[in-house]
Formats: sequence, structure tokens, C-alpha cells
Amino acid sequence: MISLPHRISGNLALDLANTISWRNTSREVDHLATFDDVVAWSKEVGLIGDNFVLSPPEQKTLYEQVLALRKAISAAGSAIANNLHPPRPDLDVIRDVAALALRQASLSGTPSTLHFEGIYRVTGAIAWSALDLLRGDELSRLKQCPPDDCHWLFIDRTKNGSRRWCDMGTCGNRAKKMTHRASR
Repeated sequence: MISLPHRISGNLALDLANTISWRNTSREVDHLATFDDVVAWSKEVGLIGDNFVLSPPEQKTLYEQVLALRKAISAAGSAIANNLHPPRPDLDVIRDVAALALRQASLSGTPSTLHFEGIYRVTGAIAWSALDLLRGDELSRLKQCPPDDCHWLFIDRTKNGSRRWCDMGTCGNRAKKMTHRASR
């Protein structure tokens, strides 16, 4: 099992999008390379517990949906962070998984809370997190880490909207070191 990435985005759907490190480099790491990795990540973010059990066909479906959601959220988020319209096929993936999850969900309480079942405990929560972000007032604060090897997405919740990197301790420090070296 691969170590899980730090959750820095401020949003569950963006945390999923950020499960690839060193993107498009020879050092790229896919933190969700297997079904077991998806289960470990889902436990870490609090979507499921140790009692989560699926049949082999459900495992395959869950894994495929998680990867499809990750790709769609990454593409849509990247487009939005770069002031472009998100690609329609990616929005369709998010909508379709959310719709499937809603058909299987129950509502309880006032205000109502959605309770997803089966694979949708993972993918339903992610898809609805993405929809909430796409419909919410924080969308204008969606940013993408600029280094060519990162591209992680995050919500900039700084008062003045000045956050530039996914994490100052990694990408921010690297960028500052590179700037310092170049100025010598």
C-alpha cells in the first residue's frame, strides 16, 4: 500500500483529485493505484469504517468510479482554476455519479442529511462534495498549485486570496529556493 498524501485542499472532492503526486513526471505516484489504496484513503477521510465490505463486482465498480471521479474533478477543477469553462464530459461524470448515489441514498433529520449506501458511501460523498463546490460561493477561490510537477487543487481561504501553493512546506519552499538560486 502506498502512503497517502496530505489533505491540503479544504474539500473532499479536491482531496481526491490530489491523490497523484509529482504529476506527469518520472517520479509520479498514484496514491490510489489499487482497490486497497482506495479503501485506505476512504477510511482516512472518514467515509467508511473497518466494517466496509463489498463483493468483487462492487469492488471493481467502486474502483472504476473513484478513478473516473478523480479524473473528472481534476479536469474540471483545473479548468476553473485557470479561468476556463470545465469540460462538459467531466461535469457529466460528476453529475451521473451523484445521481446514481442519490437514487440509493436515504434522507433523515431536519435539516436533512443524505446517507449513502454501498459503494456510494465513497463515490456519492465525493460526487456531492464536487457538486457543492461547483454550486457554492468558494468556487472563485479554487486555485491550482503552479509548479509543473504538482498541479494540486485547493481552496484559498486566506483573507486576501493570496495563497499561491498547495502547501508552503513543499511547493512553496521549492519555488522560493528556485527563485533564490536563479537570482544568484
